[in-house]
Amino acid sequence: MMLFAKPFAIATCMFLFAMAGFPETGLPVELRQITDRNREITFPPLYPDLEDIINSFVKLNLDMNEHVRIFEILRRTRILHMERHGNPSSLMYAFGTVDLDALLTHEQIVGEIRFLFDLLRHGYDGYLYFGGDTVFLPIRDAMLKQLSGMANPLPVSSYLNDLIKPALRGVIADNHFRIHNVTFSAPAFVPYMNGEYIIRRDGNGFVTEIDGTLYRVLEVTPAETPINRLPGNAQRVNVPSGGILPTLTPEGEFAWVFGLVTVDTRQDVMEMTVLFESTVTGENHFRTVNLHRIAPTAPQPRYPVFAVHETGGLTVLENRSLLNLSPEEDNAFLRSGYELRDRPVLVMDLRGHIGGNIGHPRRWVGRFTGQGEPRHGSLFAGSNLQRSQVALELLDFFVPLHLSIPDQIRELLMRMDPRFVRTEYLGSPLPEHLRSRLTTSVPLTPPRASIPNENLVIILTDKNINSAGELFVGHLRQLENVLVVGTNTAGTFVTGGLGRTILPYSGLVITFGTLLNLRHDLSRFEGVGFMPDLWVPPGESLERVLRFIERHGLLQK
Repeated sequence: MMLFAKPFAIATCMFLFAMAGFPETGLPVELRQITDRNREITFPPLYPDLEDIINSFVKLNLDMNEHVRIFEILRRTRILHMERHGNPSSLMYAFGTVDLDALLTHEQIVGEIRFLFDLLRHGYDGYLYFGGDTVFLPIRDAMLKQLSGMANPLPVSSYLNDLIKPALRGVIADNHFRIHNVTFSAPAFVPYMNGEYIIRRDGNGFVTEIDGTLYRVLEVTPAETPINRLPGNAQRVNVPSGGILPTLTPEGEFAWVFGLVTVDTRQDVMEMTVLFESTVTGENHFRTVNLHRIAPTAPQPRYPVFAVHETGGLTVLENRSLLNLSPEEDNAFLRSGYELRDRPVLVMDLRGHIGGNIGHPRRWVGRFTGQGEPRHGSLFAGSNLQRSQVALELLDFFVPLHLSIPDQIRELLMRMDPRFVRTEYLGSPLPEHLRSRLTTSVPLTPPRASIPNENLVIILTDKNINSAGELFVGHLRQLENVLVVGTNTAGTFVTGGLGRTILPYSGLVITFGTLLNLRHDLSRFEGVGFMPDLWVPPGESLERVLRFIERHGLLQK
């Protein structure tokens, strides 16, 4: 049950991410008050001994004999695919060739299962975070035991769906982890809202009109919902829990609605109990309020990579992907940061963003503000120490999705013939100029200062924003005069530095991260994402923002 005796205290705990520095005119005073409070917690405090904690999840002392053995299997697998499917320069073009009807003997599957877990142990940066040997090895042994009771030979489809999928889904909760078409996602947190009651504030709290009578909201009791325990070490979840969320009405008015954010139960409707008091008679009564699950926007087209257009005198930049940009697309996108600086109001429509190049959000923001790029570690503390311990050859087998291997490492890789194992780098220390690029990214103090920005930037978000798209949202939130409208993002960042390879007998493609990324306070991000400032159904957010801007005359300021 939630009581509303101190309404501003509730507003303070309800909004977890925001902006500050709005002009003193043009926007509702209450909205400025909320966002000013939010600025204080835009950057969470650093967890004590954060760097030590992150490094405890990274394997610093790999057995090089084991590493050579794993690399040799990867090498033979690559050669096999090159023989079967031509001679592609990378594994990029060999991932659509899996025959799910092919049959594997138990001997082949046993070998592949053992290799899979060795591969995770040596290459997956979520391995220790999700429990390490204590968790994964019993899962491996249980899979081998289950296999003994299955058909021999076994179709690849059954091996994937009946053996791998149920075993690993209870262990890995990583939205970047995938084997073939099977994801191993974290429980998703989604908003449930009711737009029928438009709630406003007066001097004594929240009020709403029902059948022509004004009622005060005294208590809100959200339905009990499961808060799934996420595999891994970060369990605290920062989500609004007070039962009332700030919004924009269809007419563009800043107001409030009944709502909550919780684990997606796939229920279309959840119930909430509200105690109302008539401002006329003083009588109290309880009422059941139905909260409806807010869906993200439909899948958005990825191309063009970005587009700028004018809508009602308002400039809107749409960006859905930062993946595999051509040099021309890359230059045009970053150049738009300079070109849009003078817009009094700019809408950044990032709904449905699939991610891609993680450096581009910082570069775009730096060009837009002219204040330099936001710090790399300002949103997440990360570690890629593992890469300094893994032989450089292995990087060539984990083909990055956006081919962003640092130039120095690429030069070393290009001198190696991928068809033959080279071991001269195994166990050898990396040169200092490379080692400096492969260190833990933990700020000594949280970067609390906002980035100066005079113009109003409104970001449209939904649950389909992933990975680098979320970095874009996060870095834009570091600017002054920023408002985030929509719903929370997907929460896809516990691992990064994605690579892909194939399993030796089935040919199944496996994708996982080689970097670990955690929030500075170790709160859960995976499946939760970044919260908006104003909760609005994403399919209506642009239209409501347009009316909000018109209502407050923001283009004339």
